[in-house]
Amino acid sequence: MVEVLERPGSRTEVLADLDDVAVFSFLRQGGTSGADRHFHATHVDAFVLLEGNLEILTANGALTLAAGDAAAVPPGVVHGFNNLEPGPVRLLNVHAPSRGFAEYLRRQYAREQTDPAEYDQFPPEEAPGGDPVVARAGHAERFERDNRAVTIRFELPQLSLVEIEFDGSFAVDPHTHDDQVDSFYVLDGSVELVHGSETSVLRTGEFFSAPLGFRHGFRSADGGRARVLNLHAPDAGFAAWIREQ
Repeated sequence: MVEVLERPGSRTEVLADLDDVAVFSFLRQGGTSGADRHFHATHVDAFVLLEGNLEILTANGALTLAAGDAAAVPPGVVHGFNNLEPGPVRLLNVHAPSRGFAEYLRRQYAREQTDPAEYDQFPPEEAPGGDPVVARAGHAERFERDNRAVTIRFELPQLSLVEIEFDGSFAVDPHTHDDQVDSFYVLDGSVELVHGSETSVLRTGEFFSAPLGFRHGFRSADGGRARVLNLHAPDAGFAAWIREQ
């Protein structure tokens, strides 16, 4: 059962809450504020826009993400965001490592007093500097294979985002990782997912995260094409492995 945090104009689903990564699905009303400028000292904050337009605030300005775009903010880099009109704005927000961010959001929704520093969040004037990594839709490293296309959307030590489009002949056999959390969000189609000793079908808009050491694998559920976002936290050399294939 997905945990839902909700108040007028704002709905958050907690998709994953692990030490290495926290993943949230945000649904926001257009024309509303998101977060003022701040920075995280020890973790990446990433945004993958699924619908609408999102303004990413930077140290000296702002940039706009459209549906299909993504941005990853390295540690020490100032950022914030606003949900642009007309809306709605729907996105994935990822924190890697999580640094307790799910608990921070729970307390925010409950309107409880919080100390942002406890959750690795600090005022912008103290930031070391730098810029977000912006991944525009259609502009990334893309590797065409016989039965799949793999696109590296962004790559940081703490987190990499890969998009995989595949046909019914492609399959990733069940396996485990001892150094990274492997997560999947279905963009199109249906995916048969092996998790532990069980098998389930994920459909468009559904998510799964495999913790360290957890057996998992996937393929098309119906023999048709499917497209997923694949998150690795930390990257642990995964993006480099794709390039070597």
